[in-house]
Amino acid sequence: MDPQAPNKFRYVRIGLILLLLTITAGTTGLVLIEHYPVADALYMTVITISTVGFGEVHELSVAGRGLIIGLIIIGLALVTYTVGALGSIIVEGQFKRLLGRNKMNKELATIKDHYVICGFGRMGQIVCDALEEQGRPLVVITNLEEEYDQIISDGRLAVFGDATEDESLLKAGLLRARGLVAVVSSDVDNLYITLSARELARNGNAELYILARASGPKSQRRIKHAGANRAIAPYLIGGSRLVDALLRPHVFDYMEVLSQNSELDLMIEELEVGESASIVGLAIMETNLRNEYDLIIIGVTSSSGEKIFNPKSGYTIAAGDTLILLGNKQQLARLEKELRS
Repeated sequence: MDPQAPNKFRYVRIGLILLLLTITAGTTGLVLIEHYPVADALYMTVITISTVGFGEVHELSVAGRGLIIGLIIIGLALVTYTVGALGSIIVEGQFKRLLGRNKMNKELATIKDHYVICGFGRMGQIVCDALEEQGRPLVVITNLEEEYDQIISDGRLAVFGDATEDESLLKAGLLRARGLVAVVSSDVDNLYITLSARELARNGNAELYILARASGPKSQRRIKHAGANRAIAPYLIGGSRLVDALLRPHVFDYMEVLSQNSELDLMIEELEVGESASIVGLAIMETNLRNEYDLIIIGVTSSSGEKIFNPKSGYTIAAGDTLILLGNKQQLARLEKELRS
């Protein structure tokens, strides 16, 4: 909202109050000076201030004509002032909305390597906040006007529409996106979003990663079958975390420390090994990951998709492998640049 809008509305209120006081004063003056009935005095005052050009209700005295002249001058000034202030708010508001919409459409047309978030309920807001903390660009799709206004006021990109419709997904830049998150409240809608997104991306963005929310195991299976890379059931995860906190509190504490939101400078990260990375062809024991970067390899997902937990020191790292690492955030960022170079 425009920070100057309250002041502009104050000017309109002042104009309306002064206009009402002028009408009251004019009506009272005509009753006292010309002895008009109240209805005739009010009518004469209103047509005088509005300058519609009707004739006098009754013949006026010299004093009455002087009052009418004063009403014309004051009333015309107040009407001009009030209408001008109100028009300024309307025109400026529409102009700013138009400029904002044009700017957002340009950004939507060029944004890439971003994440499309379908739904902006509690889960959608959490996802958006977490992605922004990681510096990841995003576009939100919602069909609720209040949510859309909130997203825009927060400075985020948004598309107003139904996320199950191809048009909305394409407008959000699906074919240039890195991933899509379907977190609307309905499993059916998340299923349709997944189907539509996967079908659209099949020829234009085959590497699109789709993450969808599900209410339970049955929905998870169906949504994954529809094309999602992963389907998450938040309630199942939440329940599991509660049990961990209850039965394995120390394990839970360590996982909290390693979470993205930890105040400590530690995290678990996944990094893909590039073709020209210096560690390609080396056994883990031959790399400098421990000594130079102070990182621990927790696991490896090989280029073929095999998952290896706690890999042995003799494991040979290949291009396309994804390393699951534990360590300092800055060191992880430094290693990521080396693996991609």
